[in-house]
Amino acid sequence: MSKRNGEGAMSWYMRVCRLAVAVAVIKARPSGGARQFAEALADGLRQQDDGWRSKARGLHEDLLHLRQELLLTRLLFKSRSNTDPGQGQALSQDDPQQLKGDSGCDTDNGSQTHICIAKGPCLPPTPPNSQNFPLQDRQWRQDRRMLKHMQFLQCLSGLRRVCEASLCGHGDVVWDSVVQLLESVVEVFRQAHVGQPLHHPEQLHQAIQVVAQSLSRAGARQGASEQQFCRVEDLLKEMISLLLTNQQLNAFSVRDVLSECLLALGGSCVLRSPFIQLLMSEIIQLAQQLWENCERTSREELPHQMDWIRYQNSFYVFWLLEQLAQDTNRNVNQELVNNLETKAFTLADEFPLFSLYMWRIGGLFRVGHQ
Repeated sequence: MSKRNGEGAMSWYMRVCRLAVAVAVIKARPSGGARQFAEALADGLRQQDDGWRSKARGLHEDLLHLRQELLLTRLLFKSRSNTDPGQGQALSQDDPQQLKGDSGCDTDNGSQTHICIAKGPCLPPTPPNSQNFPLQDRQWRQDRRMLKHMQFLQCLSGLRRVCEASLCGHGDVVWDSVVQLLESVVEVFRQAHVGQPLHHPEQLHQAIQVVAQSLSRAGARQGASEQQFCRVEDLLKEMISLLLTNQQLNAFSVRDVLSECLLALGGSCVLRSPFIQLLMSEIIQLAQQLWENCERTSREELPHQMDWIRYQNSFYVFWLLEQLAQDTNRNVNQELVNNLETKAFTLADEFPLFSLYMWRIGGLFRVGHQ
């Protein structure tokens, strides 16, 4: 009898719980109905997810900055020990004045960011005209983030000659810094792509040159994980896409700066071959679209809608390939080169100038070309 009473009490308790949950859902439901409730709930979850992602990015940047500081400190000690072994004991006391005077790298007390003065022009401790921006301004934060990674990579470049062997186990820090710096540069071009003014193009040039210099040393590719290298390739693809699709009022100035930055990246021995293949793939894809439109027109069918902005901007891609062909080592996928030349002949009648450029680029990258 007690067992039946217990089962009845449990059943009654479950019914009460379901009723309470139903009442709570009904009271929480917005007046607009279940659809608005679901949309509001999804929006809340999306905002929460974005907040966690933003917090994770911030923590990742803080961790990377600490690893940068630790790596530079170790290399400074290593450099001083190699050049003056007698003072190795003094260096172990972590004297900031010794580090400042002996390393060639100064430290900004406000941001704890190293400023390299050992090699190349000295970077300012804050972005140009940053005093005109409030601290919460997005552009100021982007410039400051960009400068932090530039300063680290420049200091690293100044120490590389005496500490090359010590860097073998820290390639992930270098590549992570490269990815962060490149993402900052791409973000500036994303904003320019939607009509925002392009602030400080000289700073973008300097940032890209620092990236190219960091990826031009022997063995630089070995320090990168597959994920890091793929991320760099994705950023290169995005930069090429921004170059081809820009149609804003500031398009000419942005395309000029962007093409110069891409050319500097193509000068890196690590990025040159995949970069050339990305450019060729874009041209082949565009040529395929042009050929399909010609075929549909010849059959008196309605042609596909053509992206003529991409076609007009393809001149910059041809220009980049022509510049890179002058000092490349011919280590280029010859299947892409043959594809370029083959499609060039099919477009000779309808798009003679485009076809001529394709044929010429194919010849410049053909194996055995003198």
